[in-house]
Amino acid sequence: MNISIDGNIIDYTLEKEENGYDIIRAISLWLKKNYIIIKSIKIDEKEYNYDDKTLLGELSINSINKIDIFTLTVREYKYNQLLIIQEYFENLISLINSNNKDEVLKFLKTYEKIKPDMEEVIDKIYKSENQGFIETFASKKELTDSDYENLKFFTENIFFVIGERKREIINPETEIEKEKKYFDTFLPEIEIISVLLQTGKQNEALEKIIKFVDFSKKLSRLLSYYNMGLGKIEAEEISKYNKLLHDLKDAIGRGDSVLIGDILEYELSPIIEQFFNIMLSEKQEEE
Repeated sequence: MNISIDGNIIDYTLEKEENGYDIIRAISLWLKKNYIIIKSIKIDEKEYNYDDKTLLGELSINSINKIDIFTLTVREYKYNQLLIIQEYFENLISLINSNNKDEVLKFLKTYEKIKPDMEEVIDKIYKSENQGFIETFASKKELTDSDYENLKFFTENIFFVIGERKREIINPETEIEKEKKYFDTFLPEIEIISVLLQTGKQNEALEKIIKFVDFSKKLSRLLSYYNMGLGKIEAEEISKYNKLLHDLKDAIGRGDSVLIGDILEYELSPIIEQFFNIMLSEKQEEE
C-alpha cells in the first residue's frame, strides 16, 4: 500500500489498523500534533470524505492499493473559514441593498451551512442552545426596516472581526507585540479590580474584567499561531493558563472578589508575562 501526503510518499507502518477509516484516523491524529489537518483524501483514485466512518470502515486494508491525502495547516484552514464567512455576509448585504425581503429571508435560512465556522473561528458567543442572532431573523415570516438595520449593523461588526482575525493569522508576531503593549498598559487596572469589587464598584470592575476576557481570548489565539511556527511554549503551560481562565470564570460566577483579584494579579498576570517574554525573545535577540 502506498500512502502519500500532498504528493510525497510516506513510510507508514501499520499497527492495529484494520480498515481505511482506522488508517485515516491514525494519520489525522499524527498530523494534528504538527498543526496540520486533512483537507481531502483519495483511495485508489476515488474521493472520500475523510471523516466518513461508514464508507471508509468498509474498505479492508487488503483491498487498498493507494491512499492520497491532501492537507492544510491550521492557519490556512482558519483563514479559509474566515473567507467563507466573509462571502456569506457580503452576499447578505448585497441582498439587503436590493431590498428584496423575500430573498433575504430565504438566504438567512442557509446560515446553518456556515454556523459551525462562525462558532469556531469568530466566537462561541454566536452559539446558542435556542436561537442565535441570525437564526432569530431567519425564523420570522417578514422582515421590517428595523430588522434590516440590525442585520447591517451586525454584518459590519462581523467584517471588523474578520479583519482582526485575518491579521492574527497572517502576522501573529506583530499582533503579539501590540498585545504586549496593551497588557503593560492594562496591568495597573488588573491590580485594582479586586479593590473595586470589595468597595462596591461592581460596574467599573466588570468593565475591566470584560476587557481582560477579550484580551485573554485573543492571546489564546496568538499562542496557538505562535506555537504552530516555533513551538517554544510548552503545552502544559498553555493548559495551566486555560485552567486559570476557567477558574476565573467560576470565581466571577460566584462573585468571589478576593479570588478574582488573586487569580488576575498573582496567577494569570505572571504566566501571561512569561508567555510574552518567550514569544518576543527571538525578536529581541535579532535586534
